Amino acid sequence: MNKANKSVFCKMCGRRIHENSGHYIVRIEVFASGSPPEKRVFLNGGENFEENVNKLLAEIAETDPQELEDDVYKFFKFDLCRPCQREYIKNPFNR
Repeated sequence: MNKANKSVFCKMCGRRIHENSGHYIVRIEVFASGSPPEKRVFLNGGENFEENVNKLLAEIAETDPQELEDDVYKFFKFDLCRPCQREYIKNPFNR
């Protein structure tokens, strides 16, 4: 597909953004900090090592794969028209 023929729509208002009018891109990355999640079983190699590994594997097996992935990293990219960009930067968290 030719890039010039690709339609871009504002994620906030839904208006088509015309090729020559320009637009804005919002990129959001959400990722895990260096701290492990609270429910993580620490594998310290002690006397309960095998039991702890089995608990961790059972927890992983029971968790939705998308949830596991989202716990680590999530990326969003939104196109905005000029009026919506102005509104977005005033209040990015919509509070």
